[in-house]
Amino acid sequence: MASEQAPTPISELSLDDGGASAARAPRWRELLFDRVVIVPVLIAACLAGGLGVGLATLRQQVLNSEERMLAALSAALADQADNALAAAQTAMQATAEEIVGGAWVPDTVVAGAVLRARAAALPAARQMLLLDAQANVLQAADEELEEPPHARADYFLSALGAAPGSAHIGAPTVWPGQETPWIPLSMPWSTPHGRHSGVIVVAADTALLLGGFERRSPAPDARLRVLRTDGTPLLESDPSSGWPERAGTLHPPAGVSAWTQIVSRPGDDGRRHDLLLAGHAMQRAPLAVVLSRDTQVVLADWHLQAWLVGGFALAALLVTTVLSLRHAREQRWREHSQRDLQRQRERAARAFAAAREGLWEWDPASERHYLSPRMRELLGFDASASAPPATHALSWPDRVSQDDRRRLREAIDAHVRERTRDFSVTLRVMPPGQPPRHVRLRGQGLRDAREQLLLLAGTAYDVSDEVAVSEAARRLDEQLQRARQFEALGALAGGVAHDFNNVLAAILGFGERARALAPEGSALAGHVQHMLSAGERGKTLVARMMAFGRTGQGLRQPYRPRALVQEAWTLAVQGVPEGVQARLDLDAEDPELVGDGVAFFEAALNLLRNAVQAVGDRGSLRARLSSETVDQPRVLWQGSLRPGRWLGLRVEDDGPGIDAEHLPRLLEPFYSTRSAQGGTGLGLAVVHAAVRDAHGAIDLRTAPGEGTTITLYLPLPEPAAAPMAPGVEEAAWSGQGEVVLVVDDEPALVALLEEHLAERGFEPRGFSDAELAWQAFEAEPGLFAAVLSDQAMPRLGGLELIERCRRLSPGVVTIIATAYGGTDFGARASAAGVQAVLAKPLSWSELDAVLQRLLRAPG
Repeated sequence: MASEQAPTPISELSLDDGGASAARAPRWRELLFDRVVIVPVLIAACLAGGLGVGLATLRQQVLNSEERMLAALSAALADQADNALAAAQTAMQATAEEIVGGAWVPDTVVAGAVLRARAAALPAARQMLLLDAQANVLQAADEELEEPPHARADYFLSALGAAPGSAHIGAPTVWPGQETPWIPLSMPWSTPHGRHSGVIVVAADTALLLGGFERRSPAPDARLRVLRTDGTPLLESDPSSGWPERAGTLHPPAGVSAWTQIVSRPGDDGRRHDLLLAGHAMQRAPLAVVLSRDTQVVLADWHLQAWLVGGFALAALLVTTVLSLRHAREQRWREHSQRDLQRQRERAARAFAAAREGLWEWDPASERHYLSPRMRELLGFDASASAPPATHALSWPDRVSQDDRRRLREAIDAHVRERTRDFSVTLRVMPPGQPPRHVRLRGQGLRDAREQLLLLAGTAYDVSDEVAVSEAARRLDEQLQRARQFEALGALAGGVAHDFNNVLAAILGFGERARALAPEGSALAGHVQHMLSAGERGKTLVARMMAFGRTGQGLRQPYRPRALVQEAWTLAVQGVPEGVQARLDLDAEDPELVGDGVAFFEAALNLLRNAVQAVGDRGSLRARLSSETVDQPRVLWQGSLRPGRWLGLRVEDDGPGIDAEHLPRLLEPFYSTRSAQGGTGLGLAVVHAAVRDAHGAIDLRTAPGEGTTITLYLPLPEPAAAPMAPGVEEAAWSGQGEVVLVVDDEPALVALLEEHLAERGFEPRGFSDAELAWQAFEAEPGLFAAVLSDQAMPRLGGLELIERCRRLSPGVVTIIATAYGGTDFGARASAAGVQAVLAKPLSWSELDAVLQRLLRAPG
């Protein structure tokens, strides 16, 4: 056996990125970001942070404990003050009731004894007075005490004239000869006859409200303050402390009996201090008891612990950082050389991954493959399992179709045979349990010295997106070509229908005149009627041709939907199998709609035919035409219903239904769920266009296996005014000799129109050549009252003729009669000054109504 060719050595490209730094020692600044340093430091920092969280928790616990203690003490002091106020109020109430009841009379020995007894029984009471309405003292419990003036005191003024039994509290007042202020309490009293006569006053020491705070004070810095409900201070335990000024104005919360809060206020040392406040509202008076402590004092022990713990944590963090830096510096020396090599490998791996290409090799001798991880992913193999052997490169029957395997084999054989540089082929890979994908293979063969194939190697990448874009472009091109064919066919149909309409117009027009002249009930009248019926059917056929080649002229004519639905039903159910149950329900009401009746007919016919095709050989379908009143806005599958009256055409079948994946594209032109059965995809597109032009909506209810129900909604016009009384008819209207210019390239139609207009009292001037008609109008523009013209005429079209006429005579009435106006004819006619557009074949009643509306002067 011949010796194998030695493999060609492969040189590796080395990228120089400053690798010379391996020779120098790492810097301390670089080591700060090393993982060996960061991890221990982070752990130490986390421990220090845990200590900090513990300290913060302990601080909050200390504050919470102090808050609870202050809250309990404030509640106890408030209850004690309430009890003292209740006793004072009871004593004053009893005194007032005894005076009213006549038990004793003021300014008597008995009155003095009563006041002294009750003042002695009250806690902290220093004086009890009985004042008259002029603030004169009628009776005093202690006759020796000097009295302050009462006439202008707030406790006297607030109680004088107040409701009986109402108690009042005044501002602390320093009485003559006293060092501390007393708290005055007052209540009105009346004579036995019910006349307000004065005020009862109880003067009490501040202990009445402060209670035993001095004995119960939790700490030397604790302060007690009594506030009114509006936040103004009434009393404080230590007025010399300056606490009211530091705390500022405090407003007890409304509707809350107890509260705690922390306020920040400047202290005596010029720095801001946090004050811990706990308040409790009193029940007997509109007052609140507020206790406070300086948080600096409360947290004094905690601050000492925080300094000790913080110092320990900082020292531990510093030691950990130093030891970690030393360890990292030693490790950096060992890893520096390996890092350079690792960077090169990482660059190569990143470049290969960025390409998103798989690497493959196939050994013909062993029939074994080597597949890179990306290649395994492309082919759908498990990352840990080895690829099974194959008799040819990448030819697994469960993943690549027979046709693709044949193309791959042909591409490789051509590459080996013709010695091309490489080969390329795109395969459709179908991994089990995964969606299919398209993979493009590139490769080349390696040969030995005898030119024998040793190895096939190459790359592969996913081109599913490219193939999808190419396929979408191909389908769009097919749709475009199909749309152009339909557009050309529609234009042809419109032109043919136009010419055919001219013939029909002559047949129907002269036929109507012949029927009018034929004796009623004669054979001639019957023959003429058969001719007119055939002409009407021809008119319907032409209308359908125009609907196929519709160009958006936007004609709006009155029509009755009931007859159109009946006719569409007759055409749709012709020849249905016996196993199909078909039912049509028509509402008794048949409203008149204004719009495109042909479009409505085509929409109904398409819906009915779709239902017949969905049912197949056995099943049921039902159609119902009815009106409905909508009270609230309603959002449907396509469009929405506003409040008002609507006409609904519902078509339902029990066929297979429609899958949800088809619903978003159901109204797209050329999209069909029955392409294999010959569906064109135009049916529902025609339905959608007709409903959209009529400002309607579509509702769809369907599910696989549950049938389909489609409802078309068209707006109904508002009810017309009440009709005239029976027997009263509007007098027939006729012309007054107005000259009407009649232009049509069909001489028979010109003659027919001239005859009809002459019978209606007009003076027609007919032309079958638009240029001659223009010359006649240009010669005498003031002669003509109206212009009635066809649109599609040689040399000069109807719109151009009307534009010329309106430039010479702006007031002339202009009417276009056409069966085919081209693209956006409605908008172009309005821009040209056309006042009315009539559809061919003409209806004499419609023509008469338009002339009457445009020519008759308003009454």
